[in-house]
Order: sequence, then structure tokens, then C-alpha cells
Amino acid sequence: MAFNSIGIIGLGLIGGSFARAFCDRGLCVYGLDECASTLAEAAGADIFSALTDDMDQLLALKPELIYICVPVEATKSVLKTLAEKGVKTPVTDGASTKSTVCALAHGLGLNFCGGHPIAGREVSGFSSSTDGLFDGAVHVLTPVADGFPTDDLKALHEVIGMRVTVMTADRHDLVFGAISHLPHVTAFSLVEAVNKACPEAFSYTGGGFKDFTRIAASNPRMWTDIFLDNDKTVIELIDTYIDFLKTWREDITAKDEKKIYKRIEDASSIRRSIK
Repeated sequence: MAFNSIGIIGLGLIGGSFARAFCDRGLCVYGLDECASTLAEAAGADIFSALTDDMDQLLALKPELIYICVPVEATKSVLKTLAEKGVKTPVTDGASTKSTVCALAHGLGLNFCGGHPIAGREVSGFSSSTDGLFDGAVHVLTPVADGFPTDDLKALHEVIGMRVTVMTADRHDLVFGAISHLPHVTAFSLVEAVNKACPEAFSYTGGGFKDFTRIAASNPRMWTDIFLDNDKTVIELIDTYIDFLKTWREDITAKDEKKIYKRIEDASSIRRSIK
């Protein structure tokens, strides 16, 4: 594995968890964050070889890989800063959308490979980070620069227990628009709908409602960026979902027992097939 030192930009849930996992495997980890309290908390974890809030100081440490772990719009800002400073070091990221990020990195001429760890939680911040967050999780790579050491980046994630797959940025945004972005819209809107229709119902929620809406407690900044960045795909998926809701309304209105039963049976079968 070629990367022995890693500079992580953004020490929240994802950046902090990567730092812990890399440190546990004996790698040298540097950290950058603009929040003083986050830096203080990270210093107490005793996993960083150096911590700073200054990009020039991080770059002066000469990390062999720069790992950007901030929300989508902030990731774009960091990419522009790195390009302005003429950085040639391999760069990757953990943002949840890939098309615009990868297009920007390519346009800036950075030695970049996009990435997305499929291991988030509804909590955020360094205090929520854990070295086991990525055990068995999928990591998606979306290559950009021809000369990027993709095999080394793949090995880096495999050594911390991740399963790595490679796809195009556009394919990534469709796939995760369907299985992540649309479910988040659904969870947010379900909470809104219940809150409008019968707020007192929240006092009686059981495991089903709590499981279904767990992700509605997610970070607002991160998910605002995701929806606005992957807007076309998300809107198309919302339209498809609305069409299905309309047919459910029609079938229930018509009291079509056989059709309702068959739809539940089919959906249940699909869900049970998911490993």
C-alpha cells in the first residue's frame, strides 16, 4: 500500500472515523478542521500526528494522500483551494454525490479519484466517530485522473475492512439517489406529514415508525447540499415515487383487496431478497 501518511480535511463523523481506522492500522494521520472545539476534541483522541486549522500547514506536512471529508459544497471549495495552491498530491473525498465533484476536480486538473463510504449514521461530529464504522461497509470509487493510483486507494480502504467497488460518477448518483437520497426525502416528508396531521401521534410511536424515520434526524447541512447537488436525479425519483403513491391511493379508494394484497406481497418479496 503506497499511502503511509494521510491528511484528512474535516474531522466529523466520517473524517474522524477514517482517522481512527487508519491510525489503528499504523498509518500516520494528519488532521485539519476549522472548528477549534473539534480540534481540541481530536487532540484528546491521541490518534493524529499533527492537527491544524490552516491548509498551508497541512500541506507542509506533505501527506501522501489528501482525504476530503466535508459536505458536498465545502468539498468543492476545498478542491478549488488545492488547485489554486498547485497541489499535485493524490486527492480523494467522501462526499455523497459524485458527478459535479468529479467534473470540478477534472476541470481543475487535480490528481483526483472520487469516493463515497456507505457507512453514515444520523449523528454527526468527531464525538460520534468510531474506528469500527467502516467494518464490512462498501466504499465506492469514481476515478477521474488517468494517473491516479486507484489500486493503492482501493487497498487503503480494504485494509480497514471495506468492500470496494468502482463505478462512474453519473451511475453513482443514480444508484444512491434511489437507495439513499429518495429514502431521506421520504423520511423527512413523513415526519412533516405526521406533524401536520396528528402531532400527538409521536407520543405513541413504536419500533416501525422509529426505524422508518431514523434517518430524518440526519445533518441538515449535509442533506441540503446533497439534494441541491443531485437535484435532477432526486426530482425524477420523487416524481416516480409520487406516481406509485397515487396508484396506492387509487387501489385503496377502490377497495381493491386482491391488488393491494398482491402489491404488498411483491414488495415484501423484493425486500426479503435484499441481503
